[in-house]
Amino acid sequence: MRVVEQIIGHDGKIQRVYENGKKEVIFNNGVKREVFPDGYTIVYFNNNDIKQTYPDQKVVYYFAEAKTTQTTFSDGLQVFKFANNQIEKHFPDGTKEIIFPDGTIKCIFADGEEESIFPDGTIQRIEKNGVKAIEFANGQKDIHFPDGTRIREYPDGRVRKTYADGTQENTVRGINGQQ
Repeated sequence: MRVVEQIIGHDGKIQRVYENGKKEVIFNNGVKREVFPDGYTIVYFNNNDIKQTYPDQKVVYYFAEAKTTQTTFSDGLQVFKFANNQIEKHFPDGTKEIIFPDGTIKCIFADGEEESIFPDGTIQRIEKNGVKAIEFANGQKDIHFPDGTRIREYPDGRVRKTYADGTQENTVRGINGQQ
């Protein structure tokens, strides 16, 4: 590509315009920015970070040292991809979704509640009042209350309630959940 214009500033900054319309600026600290005719911009930093801005305003920033990519979309969604293959999505409403390398998916909602789905099919929900409910793939359900009380519902309808002091009560629920 042929340079059609070059300006070297008194501060050492070099500005070039190429015949295809691409503009390049090399700053005196070594940072380089390229702007293409369609609006795509790429910046190369001295620490090997790279920032790309697309015509639709999507921004992709690669953090070289952490080997992490952050993509910010024009609607405010941010997606982080980490070196260990963890992916996080940060939504504009404050909700976060984390996909762990083992396949676990965790959602942290804007209101503070959480839900995790594990690879074995287990689902764990934590309400903002601190109540934790766990549903296992085999149909068993455990509920943990902040006061230490626990309830276990077995797939066969049995229910065991264990109080913080260790005392227990057992019940059997019928088809409609009635005792």
